[in-house]
Amino acid sequence: MLRVVSIVAVVVGHSYGSRLPGGEYLEIWRMPLFFFLTGYFWTRGRSVGHEIQGRWKTLGVPYLVWAVIMSVAAWAWTQGSPDDFWPLMASGWYGGSGQTPPWWAFWFISVLFFVAVLRRVLEQVPVQVAWGVAVVGLVLSMLPDSMLGRTPLGMGLALPCLFFVLAGEFFRYEIQPRIPRYRALTGAVAVVLGLTAVRLGVEPLNIKFSGFGTFLLSPVVGIVTAAGFVLIFSTVVNRLVQGMTRPVNALVRTGTVVVLFHGWLLATLVDEGVTQDGAKFVLTVLISWAVGLAINASPLSPWLSGVPQPSWWTRFAGRTNRFVLPAK
Repeated sequence: MLRVVSIVAVVVGHSYGSRLPGGEYLEIWRMPLFFFLTGYFWTRGRSVGHEIQGRWKTLGVPYLVWAVIMSVAAWAWTQGSPDDFWPLMASGWYGGSGQTPPWWAFWFISVLFFVAVLRRVLEQVPVQVAWGVAVVGLVLSMLPDSMLGRTPLGMGLALPCLFFVLAGEFFRYEIQPRIPRYRALTGAVAVVLGLTAVRLGVEPLNIKFSGFGTFLLSPVVGIVTAAGFVLIFSTVVNRLVQGMTRPVNALVRTGTVVVLFHGWLLATLVDEGVTQDGAKFVLTVLISWAVGLAINASPLSPWLSGVPQPSWWTRFAGRTNRFVLPAK
């Protein structure tokens, strides 16, 4: 359920932009939470090859397929100004901080791919080395001109984002077991502390542009806030949504589609005259999730969403194959 909330938070930020009142309170945890959850749900002991293969299916393939789709959208958009087409294509396919609509949020999927592979590679060395790599990444993020964000596919951002992944993993295995009671209360306190820190002047994050705020302090505040949300959602919210596992999981499985599709949708809504921020947000959430659910119910789900084909198609394909004559 927290993954659903984190995806909605991404759409909120893009729908309102700098016009969102109190946006700094959202930016401090919005993107860190994604990477924190990657670490929180990390399964230790898998091989690097297994990680690459799995992430390629769930992230790499949808990224490439949607990039082709967005190329068609870019071509349609620039029919009135054809000189804009190739620069738009170049920035979209290069990736990273230079991506604009319709590739708006693609950078997150590519960075998530690289940071997951990086974490798996670093499992082969002591965890202190992994933390050192992450801190070096944060140091590099302080250099001017968004250096890490301007790397191809934003892969350089995997270095500082590793900090959040390691924090989620550490919290899951080392911190959370030491909080046997009052987890929801502890989580609420952590969230309040994080938001209070922003109120007191801690700089928020803008990860796409290699903006990690005040060195170490801003990332730590983001981690504390994310950990607080995990404690709240794993207790109070978990009890509230008991019996809703299937619909919640269905929404979560559309996450990649929502991330890759909503940038084009937002820009299209504006072109169609929908400029009120609240309306853009509501329509984008509803339409993006509807598209994601439709894709996941179709045979196209492995290519567009990164999830297995639905059971009805598997059964249908199996019955069809029984009627195919064997090759001689």
